[in-house]
Amino acid sequence: MTGMPFRVAHISDLHFDRVVEGASDSLLDSIGAREPDAVVLSGDFTMAGTPDEYRSAEAFVRRIGAPIVATPGNHDIPAYALFERFFRPLRRYRRHIEPWTLDRLVLNGCAMLSLNTARPWDLSWNWSHGRFSHKQIDEADAFFAEHSSADARVLVAHHPFYVPEDLPGFRTVGNGERMLAVLARRRVSLVLTGHLHRQDASHRDMPLDEAFDEPGAHRVYLVQASTATSERQRDQPNAYNWIEIGSGRVALTPMVLGESGRFEPEATESLPVFEASK
Repeated sequence: MTGMPFRVAHISDLHFDRVVEGASDSLLDSIGAREPDAVVLSGDFTMAGTPDEYRSAEAFVRRIGAPIVATPGNHDIPAYALFERFFRPLRRYRRHIEPWTLDRLVLNGCAMLSLNTARPWDLSWNWSHGRFSHKQIDEADAFFAEHSSADARVLVAHHPFYVPEDLPGFRTVGNGERMLAVLARRRVSLVLTGHLHRQDASHRDMPLDEAFDEPGAHRVYLVQASTATSERQRDQPNAYNWIEIGSGRVALTPMVLGESGRFEPEATESLPVFEASK
């Protein structure tokens, strides 16, 4: 990585066709002014996965002037077209979003991988829950092993590894603990997710030995993005995350949509990278 930090705009839960009026244009203006090295879109481009919603999402994505690392969310699987949902759940996503985005990016010392945690159904009444497959865990292991020399390693997914206690009805991503163990072993320090419509940053010190308190632990930061444009807010305004990675730290700045109609920075939080014992 060069002396300059790697700059990422982390955006989630756009939810076309339920966007705040003017928010998507303001978001594009803010991204363009800050000139990120990469944009992360961590799922829920649409509200119900309809063709019209996907066309709006595609028009938005095509206006972003930076490399985009993206993954679908549970709302991107068609809600009402049941044949599509069960037999071709990502056909619309692949038609409208995939041509303009990446599922992995290696650039300027940063290696980023996105994995789809959305599923067309779940063994519960709530089909919004997500999970990693064993194949995806192996994929992450192989990708970050291949890019072990990268100064920064980032995983992108839609569903969270951590859920605050005041959000009942949500649960952490399935197979999350197994994935975190792989991320620790491969020295991945940053995970970017969405789904909760809440901006939050927490961390897990994952053991490289058998006990958390033993010296061979690795810190993985779990960073949530709020909804950038949706009307469906949860006690927070529309916002996205501005992230700068470099010099042994991750600097996180929430960019909040204010009454002016512009996204404005709030206080920056510094997340020092925890160096794992060798």
